Amino acid sequence: TVERWSLAGVAHLITVSESLARHMQSQGFSRQKIAVVYNGVPTLARLPERPCPQGHWNIGVIALFRPRKGIEILLQALATLKQQGMSFILHAIGDFEDCDYQRHIKRSAADLGLTDNVRWHGFVQDVNAELVRLDMLVLPSLFGEGLPMVVLEAMAAGVPVVATDVEGVGEAIRHGQEGILVRPGDPLSLANGIRLLTRGEVSWTGLRLAAWRRQQEMFSDRSMAAGVAAVYRRVLKCPAKVNPV
Repeated sequence: TVERWSLAGVAHLITVSESLARHMQSQGFSRQKIAVVYNGVPTLARLPERPCPQGHWNIGVIALFRPRKGIEILLQALATLKQQGMSFILHAIGDFEDCDYQRHIKRSAADLGLTDNVRWHGFVQDVNAELVRLDMLVLPSLFGEGLPMVVLEAMAAGVPVVATDVEGVGEAIRHGQEGILVRPGDPLSLANGIRLLTRGEVSWTGLRLAAWRRQQEMFSDRSMAAGVAAVYRRVLKCPAKVNPV
């Protein structure tokens, strides 16, 4: 109700994904008044060279940890993979929503036998510095994420992504092309998705290169700025510039 009231008089809406555009349409807003401008992050001039991991994997999850982020599902998936002999460290980067939830999750990790496999880093200022240490980013969200910035940041850094196929995520990465998509809330599906990379069934090197290229083309800071500028020109009825920023 508050959302609809606050947007009642706007000249135009900008959403960061097609899924959010469809949501706003479902709330009664005309598609003609909605423009999709994808989130963007800075691009790297070249993809850093990195060898494919051999034997041991550094897996990352970056979030404000709360139930909707699906960290429980990830821990269950990793417990299965550990039982199957996989060698890994999970780097959990970010704060918890509250202390009770933090205790619950850390107790779950211990009960699953993952105490020695998880590093709890807490909040960090420089996410990019953490990404370059990872072999894989996992996004186990249970619900739609709009267009997750952490996925775009991983793509820009050349870190392959395994993510749940919730609203928005599939607009950034396509299964088997720029990343791996799995069913939300399903530890077995998530474990299988991670295994596709660790066993080489999907090329780790191929994924990181394709993701880096797609981020440059569609999800850069410059493409986002150009998209927003185009909406403003349309609304203000300004002539288009020859070389928009």
